Amino acid sequence: MESKENSGYRYESGRRYHNHDAGAYYMPNDDKEVSRLDTQHNIWLVSLDGELHRAPIAENPTSVLDVGTGSGIWAVDFANRHPNCNVHGIDLSPVNPNCATPPNCSFRVKDVETEWDFHDVGPFDLIHSRMLVQGMRDWRGYFAKCFKNLKPGGWVEAHEVRYPKHSANPSVSADAPYLRWGHVINEGLAKGGINGGAASKFSDYLTDLGFGCVTEEKIEWALGPWKEDEKGRRIGEMQLANIHSGLEGLTTRVVTKNLGWTQEQVDEFVKEIHEDIDNPEKKYISTVSVHTAQKPV
Repeated sequence: MESKENSGYRYESGRRYHNHDAGAYYMPNDDKEVSRLDTQHNIWLVSLDGELHRAPIAENPTSVLDVGTGSGIWAVDFANRHPNCNVHGIDLSPVNPNCATPPNCSFRVKDVETEWDFHDVGPFDLIHSRMLVQGMRDWRGYFAKCFKNLKPGGWVEAHEVRYPKHSANPSVSADAPYLRWGHVINEGLAKGGINGGAASKFSDYLTDLGFGCVTEEKIEWALGPWKEDEKGRRIGEMQLANIHSGLEGLTTRVVTKNLGWTQEQVDEFVKEIHEDIDNPEKKYISTVSVHTAQKPV
């Protein structure tokens, strides 16, 4: 697998990756991935009925942190909805949103798994994170940092996906390409010290650390427009586009670095999955979850 560094980025197999703590996160950060993250943001908006969060935060928050901000779209959206709140986004990569950044929104390069120093902008009313499973190795440590950096009465909220995947059609073989992909990614993440199903432990972590009002909401995203309800079909259409766009990036670095696959093996597997997920009879599903918790007053 060809790799080279240039202008603070790392290039592998034709994709651009972050070069800050290189290897800490398996996803690319090029324009294709930024566009996919914006699509993913819209899936979450539909899932949450147009809202950006579930936590019942203060009516007039003054400082909010978006962890692993990606394209920056969540931070920008929150800042536009709360013009009197300072919103800070952090990511392993420099952030260049596809939309105009309001003056109350700022970004910085930061590895969330290193020590935090937000004395200049914290403490926070809300610390938000989304879809960090391919990069977070110590979730309990992350939530401990959130507790320390929240205001009394402040909230932490984590939106996360879980591996492996499943199907609502009992006749679908466990060896179907998309289901097999979920297990392969889970195995690759585990070899890199990451638990692809870590969200199942979030409630315990949050409770043990002293948070109150801990809630967990599980949401099913269909893959393709096979759901009967309008909301489910809309999510399914966007999720199908999301996976088609992101499949190569979701797969390549995890399996080449951690499982020893060749690029040719990756390309052939990805091709099989693209064909497989276009079959609506497979009724594939991804489970995502929303966890919220409050620091005691």
